[in-house]
Amino acid sequence: MPSSSGPQTAIAATYVQDLDASRRFYEVLGFTEARSGASPEAAWSELIGGGHEVLLVSTSPPLAIPRLPLLFYFFYADLAAQVAALKAAGLQFEHLGHPEHAPGGEVKLADPDGNTVLVGQRRHSLAGQLPPGPMEARFSLLKEAAAAVAQRGAPGIHCQVSGEHWAPCGSVAELRIADSAGDTVWVCLHHADDILIGVPGAFITTPDERGIAAFLANRQR
Repeated sequence: MPSSSGPQTAIAATYVQDLDASRRFYEVLGFTEARSGASPEAAWSELIGGGHEVLLVSTSPPLAIPRLPLLFYFFYADLAAQVAALKAAGLQFEHLGHPEHAPGGEVKLADPDGNTVLVGQRRHSLAGQLPPGPMEARFSLLKEAAAAVAQRGAPGIHCQVSGEHWAPCGSVAELRIADSAGDTVWVCLHHADDILIGVPGAFITTPDERGIAAFLANRQR
């Protein structure tokens, strides 16, 4: 049972070099200045957004603060709308795809002090969905290929690639991969991705051994 003497709320605070520039940055992320103050030695700005608070502090002279690998992670109900706001403000960001902790999407950007800020959406939604990242785009092609194989008759076997410590993969085989030496193997989607990246010249092949000649002959009928 939680202790009744625990904190009622928490405020995330960060030291910044340029208070005005940082305040404008976090305003794009949906925060609004509630209070501020200054003295000859320091200045601060308390920002509020969605019931959460961020405290920006600057000192004179500025503190030498090392950059952190991650400073803030903000979740939004509509990430696409927030990304549109980032674009309108001219901020640079990177799509990171749709990880398990952010099925609705995730993007990465840096604040004016170079600290990393991650922005995500906890729930998946079709409306305003972000475009897939490079890995998702590649994986979607594998899924399309697997669907085509399933229509023609999947082999009904398990992935023939071992996992860690030579343990059987256990997943259902969905694709047939071949290489320039003529070796073939039935694999699950994850191992297909690993092979296509790690084995030069590997490619997805059809289950029935038919090659280009048969394909061209079929087109001429």
